[in-house]
Amino acid sequence: MKQLLLLALLPLSAAAAPFTPAPTLRYEPEPKELLEDCRAAKKRAESALEQIARLPASARTFDNTPWALDRVGAELSDATAADTFLKYVSISSSVRDAGNECETLLGQFSVEMFAREDLYRALKDYAAKGEALAGESKRLLDKQLLDFKRSGLELPKEKRDEVTALRKKLVELEASFGRNINEHKDYALFSAEELLGLPDDFVGRLERVDGKYKVGLDYPDYFPFMENSQNPEGRRLLEGKFNNRASVPNRPILKDVLDLRLKAARLLGYPTHAAFVLEDRMAKDPKTVAAFIARLRGKLKVLGGAELATLNHLKKVFEGEGADSTFRAWDWRFYDNQLKKAKYSIDSQKIKEYFPADLVAEQMLSVYQKLLGLKFRRIEDAALWHPDVKLYEVTDASGGEPISYFYMDLFPREGKYKHAAAFSLIGGRALLDGRYQKPVSAMVANFNKPTKDRPSLLTHDEVETFFHEFGHIMHQTLTKARYGRFAGSATARDFVEAPSQMLENWVWEADVLQSLSGHYQDRSKKLPKELLGRMLAAKNVNSGLIHLRQLLFGSVDQSYHGKPPSDTTAEYARLAKDVSMIPVSEGTHPEASFGHLMGYDAGYYGYMWSKVYAEDMFSKFKAEGVLNPALGRRYRVEILEKGSSRDEMESLKAFLGREPGEDAFLESIGLKPGKS
Repeated sequence: MKQLLLLALLPLSAAAAPFTPAPTLRYEPEPKELLEDCRAAKKRAESALEQIARLPASARTFDNTPWALDRVGAELSDATAADTFLKYVSISSSVRDAGNECETLLGQFSVEMFAREDLYRALKDYAAKGEALAGESKRLLDKQLLDFKRSGLELPKEKRDEVTALRKKLVELEASFGRNINEHKDYALFSAEELLGLPDDFVGRLERVDGKYKVGLDYPDYFPFMENSQNPEGRRLLEGKFNNRASVPNRPILKDVLDLRLKAARLLGYPTHAAFVLEDRMAKDPKTVAAFIARLRGKLKVLGGAELATLNHLKKVFEGEGADSTFRAWDWRFYDNQLKKAKYSIDSQKIKEYFPADLVAEQMLSVYQKLLGLKFRRIEDAALWHPDVKLYEVTDASGGEPISYFYMDLFPREGKYKHAAAFSLIGGRALLDGRYQKPVSAMVANFNKPTKDRPSLLTHDEVETFFHEFGHIMHQTLTKARYGRFAGSATARDFVEAPSQMLENWVWEADVLQSLSGHYQDRSKKLPKELLGRMLAAKNVNSGLIHLRQLLFGSVDQSYHGKPPSDTTAEYARLAKDVSMIPVSEGTHPEASFGHLMGYDAGYYGYMWSKVYAEDMFSKFKAEGVLNPALGRRYRVEILEKGSSRDEMESLKAFLGREPGEDAFLESIGLKPGKS
């Protein structure tokens, strides 16, 4: 109230509305208002589709049919960007629920749109004219025709309607699965004695409940506990809770989702959901993915087996010869950390003292600016959804109008999205008046919050995550694709991670690491060179097990989307034992919180697939200079600006100047090319 009275006394210019990079980005709606806005936007889109459908065949042009269809989807996405984004970041549970309802509504609308026979006929009528199209325009028409075909428009009406109904149901179930993970709340209570090994700053910030310390399941609590707690029973308890997140509601949802996906795929003429999904990816089919996973497993298995033996030996050193001979899921993070301490004197809790989050952010932005020829400026008077959030504008280093904008929302809070991700809010695209729409994106993370005694401090893994997610932001905000369908990171799903994975490499470069560091008590004190050397030497510690874990996730995903197993937990456990060599803890159901099964379905292998391309691209920088501005500009033009406006393999070849290969990837994880 005092603030409102003060604003009323200020001159009008001083009380101007906060800046927003797009008029549709409003972050303080009431739930009812949000849903009304969402429904109104959907209604406008429906009206626009009707106009497209009613045009006579003789009047059809590229602009009023394929491009018009692309504009409808893009305009609807822009109009509802804030509505759906608030599902992931709002402090209000009722607003998050409304955002989830909006997202479900729009997902169902998309299903309905691509099930419309009149729109498919409109596209085919235009295509029948045989107008000469090239490049991105031809790609748009071809992709749209395929979208309608893959939605069942070549099927008899009865089967087509069944596919549509299945997909609309799937939209509801997928949204519920993700919401249940985000909204899950659980924790464990520990006495002071049970927190042995935990850093003082970690213990000091924990909430107290009935005289005990409350450790939650969000990353800033879970990971430090699992890495440092010398209490095996405590780790077992917390790991059990972590891998049982949302298990009660999500296990039956997952079963229904897998069954419905398979049913829809078979109606469309595909043997499995994986076969349906992969048709439109770089990999093309499940056989190629299976061969990729098997080839990497063969190379990693011997390496991972030796690493596991080392960790088991270390476990006996800590717990005695009578220790459980099986290396458990709750052992992994702790003994991985202890090995780094013992062999390389690497203490992640000490290292993070040199990486205050605000300094890392400032210096990371500097790296990206130098590399890509950009300038970032924070906008102080921005409209935000939370006080922790910051907004920046992006311009070319040479000056001129802003190119785009991005937000940073870095710290956890109740109900917020639990992982790290980059959200595209407003997509880049050509407008009818000849202007180019400025993209807007948001980086969302869950780094530990600052306290009155310490700033937020990042582990080196979190610094790597920071660079990765900001790589997505650059992909999204530097796009120059003409059509919304191809803009930013809207690439083939098994390529989308490659640009950001490539940029993770910068945090393993000595000069860059030095520039990012500064002790939180005296920022002039950089990461000691001796410690830096040990960190770089330890880069590939347990790389076999780490990459086998990624292959486990890809294997689970492919298995679930082949012929779905009758028991998803049993199948996950079987594959964990076989692929990652670390068994699933009895009584846990990790598949219930495997959020990538919704959205990355049959596509999780893409993390490893794109990693191969990422390392090959980085090999160019390794050879020509990691901060080489000419090469950075080439990367910006050939990879980031193109999005999916041309085939992803063409973009790779254009940047590399050759066919891509996997030698650089194998070398990056400590394996010799051609050797297992």
